[in-house]
Amino acid sequence: MKTKSFLRKITATMVTVAAILPGVMLAYDFKEGNIYYDISGSEATVTRQSESAASYTGDVVIPTSVVHDGVEYAVTAIGNSAFYGCHGLTSVEIPNTIVRIGDHAFRSCGQLQSVIIPNSVTYLGRCSFHSCTGLKSVVIGDAVQVVDEYAFQYCSRLTDVVLGQSVNMLKIKTFYDCYSLTNITCLAPEPPAMYAWYSFDETNYNVATVHVQGSSIEAYKADELWGQFRNFVSLTKATGLTLDKALVSLNAGEQVRLQPTFEPADASSALQWTSSNANVAQVDNSGLVTAMGAGETVIKATALDGTGLTAQCVVRVYSSSVQGDNVLTMPATIDTESGKTCRVPVAMRNVAGISAMQCDIVLPEGIELAQADGNYLIETNDDRMATSHNLIVRKLANGAVRLLITSPVAEAFNGNEGELFVLSLNVAPGTSNGAYAVALVNVVMADVNALTYHAPDVSTQLIVDTKMKGDANGDGMVNVGDYVTIANYILELNPQPFFFSAADVDGNEEVNVGDLVGVTNIMMGIEDEPADDPVNPDDDAVMLSGSTSSDGLQSTVTIDMSNTVPLTAMQMDVTIPDGMMLNSARLSGRGSSSHALKTVDLGNGRVRLLASSSINDVLGGTDGSLVEIVLDGTPAIHSTMSVDNIVAAEQDMTLHAAKAFKVGSDNSSVKEFGSAVRIYAQDGNVVVETPADAQVELIAPNGMTRVVTAKSGLNTYPAERGICIVRVAGQVAKLRL
Repeated sequence: MKTKSFLRKITATMVTVAAILPGVMLAYDFKEGNIYYDISGSEATVTRQSESAASYTGDVVIPTSVVHDGVEYAVTAIGNSAFYGCHGLTSVEIPNTIVRIGDHAFRSCGQLQSVIIPNSVTYLGRCSFHSCTGLKSVVIGDAVQVVDEYAFQYCSRLTDVVLGQSVNMLKIKTFYDCYSLTNITCLAPEPPAMYAWYSFDETNYNVATVHVQGSSIEAYKADELWGQFRNFVSLTKATGLTLDKALVSLNAGEQVRLQPTFEPADASSALQWTSSNANVAQVDNSGLVTAMGAGETVIKATALDGTGLTAQCVVRVYSSSVQGDNVLTMPATIDTESGKTCRVPVAMRNVAGISAMQCDIVLPEGIELAQADGNYLIETNDDRMATSHNLIVRKLANGAVRLLITSPVAEAFNGNEGELFVLSLNVAPGTSNGAYAVALVNVVMADVNALTYHAPDVSTQLIVDTKMKGDANGDGMVNVGDYVTIANYILELNPQPFFFSAADVDGNEEVNVGDLVGVTNIMMGIEDEPADDPVNPDDDAVMLSGSTSSDGLQSTVTIDMSNTVPLTAMQMDVTIPDGMMLNSARLSGRGSSSHALKTVDLGNGRVRLLASSSINDVLGGTDGSLVEIVLDGTPAIHSTMSVDNIVAAEQDMTLHAAKAFKVGSDNSSVKEFGSAVRIYAQDGNVVVETPADAQVELIAPNGMTRVVTAKSGLNTYPAERGICIVRVAGQVAKLRL
């Protein structure tokens, strides 16, 4: 009996020791990867290795589900104290399957710098991030209603906080002793309740800026506790976020600052900056990147306004052998659209006499190099290429495309700066709007002496911004603003903003009156499909002609139209004769009450006319005068006004191109006499053409008379404006000047 009793005592003692010794008493059901889990039914909770072990270090990514012994479990919670005291934890990615973050879950994780709590989380426990002294930014998702007591107390470096739109209560000392807090974004339309004034630290009320919806500012200011904050700013949520660089190459020790751009421009949001590998490059709260060591990392900026918008830049850090004298360059951004082909110019700037270069083209998903007949469409610049240069392009096993330009006789490229080649890139249909990085990496150059230069990588961002059909001004709607925008584009008035593919309603890669008709149909709820047939200049469905009348000071040009199909809009260009200028232009009787005629000076005597109806009324009749153009000045003898670029549109966007023609603008005031004497007015002068010397009597508008001798040939006499009488060889002419 004594023996059994002694054994029982030893067993009890061993259990007690096991409970207090680290690593002896297990606190988890299983481990998968580097994460420990407890199981409850079909769900798994992230837990710790043991009661006393700091289980996690470095970057931790929590999965949405985990498989153990052939059974899949949804990961739905982070347990109480799961990460408590994990001083080596630098980042944690929480998936949107997590609904609960337990008490003390991340307490005293001193190296954790930022955290985003997803919209799936409904419970955020007490002291959950207490004493995370390195924490700088936190986003609390839209499902959390209560931020429990002491949740972020003693987070002394915390600067930026976003409270989701459902937060309605901050318990005692939630953000107390957070001395550095300067930006608080609260998405709740009504001010959340606080546990007295010390949900925040008293220093916060004086220095922090509170960002809330504009319609809620007065409610926050009127609240007894929120009203203690001195600075409120109206919150405009961002719809887009981009960085000025998609890829940066640095040598160890170098720095670069990344500049964010928000859409719309007045959006206000703090940013959380992170580096996927701090050993390669680090980033501070202002976007300043510092290269640490060779390798590659992704710098990511996340908007802290509840939108979750992100933008990123790949940073490559090289040894000091990378030089910057001989480099490739690309535009910072290139605008394009889904389903379109865009051109990306690549230039080379070189100090040395470079004879060969190579690089790898890295493209994001959905962007491909265009091809024709199995060959990549890469256009080289003959001005920079020597006669012996050859272009070789091959796709690599890793998906990149290697481009090589060489000269078998080591002939140098021409010049030291300028475009070297142009890439044609296809953007796949359905590609989402956003910024896509196109990079040239592993850039190597060789000079005529076979000396090798390693150049930095270079990149551009393709800004895919696809607008709905007809939304020419990009405001998300189709209305009269787009009608005016397309009309101004046709008139070459350079409207801004302008989205070509959206304005190209009929999809024929041109913007003209057919698209003006198309956008009107969209506004009116009519979705006609454009005709498949191209515009045919030999189409006799529309024919134009013209005639001229003049009184010596003005000429009226009448343009007639004959059409066998009903038309609603027309555009044309006229070239005015030398010595004349446009006075006015108007639609004659064939235009409906809703038709208007617009004109714009294209320069060099050319004027564009646009006749259109904002409700697509049909031009009246099938024959007769369409436009009357009044010109000031006296035309030269036998001068003409040309009319070309004539395009007419039917109501269903069917286009017709009429043949160009000329209208005679001869000076109708010319008086010709049988003796071969010609008398006319030109440029404010009296002109007398005579085959032999003759006396000329000039009677001015004021009655003054002078007699001159006209020599054989052409004679010019200045005259005052008005009616002038001219007598030559017994002949009399009345001229209007």
